[in-house]
Amino acid sequence: MAANLRQIALECGVAVSTVSRALNGHPHINEETRQRIRETADRLGYRPSVAARALRGSGTRAVGVVLPDMMNVFYARTISMVQDQLEERGYSVVMAVTNNEGRRERTGIERLVAGGVDGIIIVPTLTRTPPMPEGVPLVEVNRRSSRRVDWVGYDEKEGARTLVSHLIEAGHRSIAFIGGQPSFSTTRRRVEGYRQALAAVGVEPLPEWLQLSTYSPSWGAEALDRLLALPEPPTAVCASSSELVLGLLTEARRRGLRLPRDMSFVAFGNTDWFAVTSPSVTAYEQPIEQVTHIAVQLLADRMAGSTADPTRVLVEGRVIGRDSVMTTPTHSSRQGSNRSSG
Repeated sequence: MAANLRQIALECGVAVSTVSRALNGHPHINEETRQRIRETADRLGYRPSVAARALRGSGTRAVGVVLPDMMNVFYARTISMVQDQLEERGYSVVMAVTNNEGRRERTGIERLVAGGVDGIIIVPTLTRTPPMPEGVPLVEVNRRSSRRVDWVGYDEKEGARTLVSHLIEAGHRSIAFIGGQPSFSTTRRRVEGYRQALAAVGVEPLPEWLQLSTYSPSWGAEALDRLLALPEPPTAVCASSSELVLGLLTEARRRGLRLPRDMSFVAFGNTDWFAVTSPSVTAYEQPIEQVTHIAVQLLADRMAGSTADPTRVLVEGRVIGRDSVMTTPTHSSRQGSNRSSG
């Protein structure tokens, strides 16, 4: 049986992706390493796959895009805009979806690199990751990992702070936060912004106001159930994604709640249906087009040979006010801990 890239990598003591780049003639591979890999490949009888030969022989330039979830409206819009911008530059797009699983992220990247992509744009699942193999340009979007690479994203902390401040300005002080996995950098920064907004008016949120699990409709519904079961439910909720809002709205309607009279709510991330549902949803809009444009430009610079230090770019979004927030008197008895100001 002919050898594969993994066997060559084990024999040479290098990463699979390094083997792929060496065999594909990538210019950023050390010449001594390249020669050793080629000699090992010849000795083991390696033959590239038909698919890989077709990709390289056609002259088509390809970029890998790694996303956590294609059901998420935000990521669907992201891939659409990235694809449009890359195609304008003459690149095709090869997708990998991780379903927020670290194992799938690792294997997805490995397969993309082994297939000969020229670079990768990724929304990472893993927060602590090994560095990318030699010669593989990579740009992270939105979430951050431990890789020392270019990154572009939204100011999650400031976005959440602004969104919760919108509720505070409407008179709310008992404000809950429904979010996703605590291990995600995006979740942590949004929680920081939530806490910062409340701290500015002297409110220490009760532990049970913070409901974190997954970015899914089912968790949005369950989190609302938990909040409504409290002796004094919060008067407002900040939901950290459109999926969570969907679950929240579904459960609220099942219970016969009158929104926003019974509970105000806002969402992190804007989507088209927020404008037409009842009530329409006040949301923090992430500037996806601007972020994807910057990500593609950063990757293009790296693929052209840029060796500049990694760049970090923060892009500001905006709050779109709609009908899901009702002005309410401030009640000191519902402001959390004793740090509350009346």
